[in-house]
Amino acid sequence: MELRDILLVVHIAAAGTWLGANVMQAMVPSLAARQSPQAAAGWYRVIAQLSTRLYMPVGIVVLITGVGMVLIGDDFSFADAFVGIGFTVIVIGALLGKFVFEPGSKRAAEAVESGDKAAIKAAAGRLAAFGTVDTLLLVFAITAMVLRLGT
Repeated sequence: MELRDILLVVHIAAAGTWLGANVMQAMVPSLAARQSPQAAAGWYRVIAQLSTRLYMPVGIVVLITGVGMVLIGDDFSFADAFVGIGFTVIVIGALLGKFVFEPGSKRAAEAVESGDKAAIKAAAGRLAAFGTVDTLLLVFAITAMVLRLGT
């Protein structure tokens, strides 16, 4: 196994972790809300922590392994569209994590704990909308990588 293969496996595993976590974020809130307000609030607090404990490290791994593959490979370069798409999606994901998902999840948890149904609906709706955008961008980036757009 060559270094490129190792980087590719780690790159795909990290991107898969990001996508899988997004799917969980789409599914779990309604399931947790059916359990209890405490479960729902706890879930939102966990999501706020995942911003820096899962998403940021996974994004960094995707970035480092992607850069590594470009540097050691002859098949593509930083000028290729799919590489630029990947960088862009990582930056957008990091910004959404820090400025939307982390504070939004904290607001959702506080709304659940206070029983403010309007605030719960608003916070959950905003998280769902931005989660959908993040997931669609991620799937677009994965598609661009597989198809090697711009090479």
